[in-house]
Amino acid sequence: MSITAVAKNYIKFTGDQDSELIYDSGNLTDSPCMNQLVNLLTGDNEIELPDVDDFVVHGVAIVPPAANDIEPILKGAAVDTGIALSSSNVSVFQFGATPPASVWFEVDEDLSGLRLVWF
Repeated sequence: MSITAVAKNYIKFTGDQDSELIYDSGNLTDSPCMNQLVNLLTGDNEIELPDVDDFVVHGVAIVPPAANDIEPILKGAAVDTGIALSSSNVSVFQFGATPPASVWFEVDEDLSGLRLVWF
């Protein structure tokens, strides 16, 4: 059995300029289609990508918990500076041809219930 994912990024402008931009990943075959809830402890936290036979992790959607005010920092390694993510909005990242073995999150205080949607 196979699962195909498609990631779409939609940007809509209104006001002095009305326009829409839609970017589509195309078909991402053999997606693991997995949800994972993680609790992050103060400091650096390593999260390994799912390793599922015959499936490929193409990317991840990072979904903060409701009413969250902690901005996690996404890193490629513990020593990286990283990128601060929104505390309340979803961030979507698509990996290259060779996905990393893990991703890192840094938080200034404990963060419970961060949802990772692996596609």
